[in-house]
Amino acid sequence: MISGKGACVRLVGIVTTSWLLLSAQGAFAQVAPKNDALTKGQQQVDEGDFEDAVKTLQTGLDAPALSDEQLAEIYRLLGLANLYLGNEDKARDAFEKLLQARPDYELPKATPPKIRTLYGRIKEDIRKRRVRPVTLTVAGVPEQMPGLAVTVESRIDDMALGAKAKLFYRRSGAQNYSSIDFIRDRTDRSVYRATIPAFELPEESVAYDLEYYVEVADAAQRRLAGRGDPFTPLTFRVAAKAATEETEKPKAWYQNPWVWVGIGAGAAAVTTGAVILATQKPTGTLPITIQIEGMP
Repeated sequence: MISGKGACVRLVGIVTTSWLLLSAQGAFAQVAPKNDALTKGQQQVDEGDFEDAVKTLQTGLDAPALSDEQLAEIYRLLGLANLYLGNEDKARDAFEKLLQARPDYELPKATPPKIRTLYGRIKEDIRKRRVRPVTLTVAGVPEQMPGLAVTVESRIDDMALGAKAKLFYRRSGAQNYSSIDFIRDRTDRSVYRATIPAFELPEESVAYDLEYYVEVADAAQRRLAGRGDPFTPLTFRVAAKAATEETEKPKAWYQNPWVWVGIGAGAAAVTTGAVILATQKPTGTLPITIQIEGMP
């Protein structure tokens, strides 16, 4: 047991090592890029500059890629700022969109009572179906064979007027996503399908992953619902190219190389015998008598 100064040195060493390990893990984690409008809007709300905060946060919604957490935080701050400005309708709209993007979202415990009351009323309206948030269910994609198209199926209820559903996908490790629109099923109006073309799944000697996410956005490109996002996508595996086994047809007897090997060996043996007989010197004579009947 170490006590005194030695114990303090060891404790500092342990804390320093743990901090370095956590820092290294965080350095390799993929995180969403910083949203300057969100950071500035949070600061303006904290300082009570609610009018400028609303303008700043609105520009933050136009960012090309937002994670679910960033989107929820922007709508939360918009609801907070509008409520302090006395714009309860706009605050309500912001909180409704927050619940559309994150149906399970709960306000922080430190949220002022007035805002919690409004948020509770909105949730109650949703529970009673007076407000219908977009609901999205995405079927999982099992492992796929290369060189074949992949169809992703989703169920979307209460799609808002003018809203669209898109599938975003990319090869794991690639920088940018490609996108394709979902098409509504003709018989079941809640079912939507999007197909990744076959050329996006080339045959390769090793298996690889495809990342994807689904997003429902309104006409202003604001996210209403989604599964996955650009920084925490869903994935499915593309199998390696299968080894092809050639099925050989039965060969005729003369196509078998071993037949000719045997024949060649036999021919060589006969030739060798003939040469030996021809070159062998006679060691004696054997008289032969031939008798023909009818001749004297």
